[in-house]
Amino acid sequence: MVTSPALLSQLTAKWKTLSSGTRAFLKVGLPMIIMVVGGSYGLERFSSLRYDVQFRKRRIDKNLEEKFGWKKKEEPVTLENQFEKVQKDVDVSDWENIRGPRPWEDSKEFQLKMAEQRQRRKRQADTTGQ
Repeated sequence: MVTSPALLSQLTAKWKTLSSGTRAFLKVGLPMIIMVVGGSYGLERFSSLRYDVQFRKRRIDKNLEEKFGWKKKEEPVTLENQFEKVQKDVDVSDWENIRGPRPWEDSKEFQLKMAEQRQRRKRQADTTGQ
């Protein structure tokens, strides 16, 4: 391709007119819009590809599941199910509210004092219960 100095000067003159305020949209605005729309479309494609691959990895043959005993949990994990499990494991009807030490109180002294109070209450409960 042969380029002459006149052709080169014509192209630079055209470029300068494009970069002037009258046609700046073609130089700056249009590529920006193309990048935003194209990027959105591309990200949508990539994210759907990611989830499709994860779905295919999770899909296992039913015969293999039965053979190795891999059964998925049918019951979904919900807050109510977890609360029922904790309620079975922990006795929530018999508890004691214990106040923590204040910043100006010594933690060891406070813990000893609370232990003494618990022992006194336990002794009182044992004597009243007998």
